[in-house]
Amino acid sequence: MSIDQKILTRLDELLELGKKVLATRRSPSAGHITSDFVDVQLTNQWLTSCLNLVGRAFGEQSAHYVRLKVQFTDYPKWPNAQQAFGVLQAAREDFASDSLFSVKKLVEADVFDEFLEQAAHLHSSGYFQPAAVLAGAVLEDGLRKLCVSKGLTLPPQPKLDLMNAELAKAGAYNKLQQKRITALADLRNSAAHGKWTEFTASDVEAMIRDVRAFMEAHYA
Repeated sequence: MSIDQKILTRLDELLELGKKVLATRRSPSAGHITSDFVDVQLTNQWLTSCLNLVGRAFGEQSAHYVRLKVQFTDYPKWPNAQQAFGVLQAAREDFASDSLFSVKKLVEADVFDEFLEQAAHLHSSGYFQPAAVLAGAVLEDGLRKLCVSKGLTLPPQPKLDLMNAELAKAGAYNKLQQKRITALADLRNSAAHGKWTEFTASDVEAMIRDVRAFMEAHYA
């Protein structure tokens, strides 16, 4: 599953949770002049998750995040939940429509960097095999997104070597870079198939460095 799809899936999950929040609506006691209530614990849980996702996916300076944060109060009520749900719906629609392409690209770069940090941590902790799998996944997803940005037609589940060849053919990078990615793909495939004896910790260290350099060149 691509990073875009993971974000959309999580947005859908939060929209479903938001419906449950709105379903807890209840009127104030007789004699109290105030707006309707919602379940405070569930609402705060939902709003916290919404702020976390929207902040990471759109940035804390985005209109989506700012509008959402306004609704986060110590004691959220029905109007707060209703407004927050509308903001989340707009966020989902904007993200799905690619109207935030530049923002998404920055987010992707940030997420890629986070995954590579995780790979580096695994490597430094002695788990260089899973580190190679994670770094390879970052490279594969990065190549797929680069293919999309170049308008290249791909099969539903394109192989890393195919994407590499198509990108080189399209002039996204030169033959030397293509050869480097081929070597990284070989290491990734060995790791993915549990062929631990075919590479070393030093190979993985170089792989993480090279994948980071590639991603920085195309997603900075």
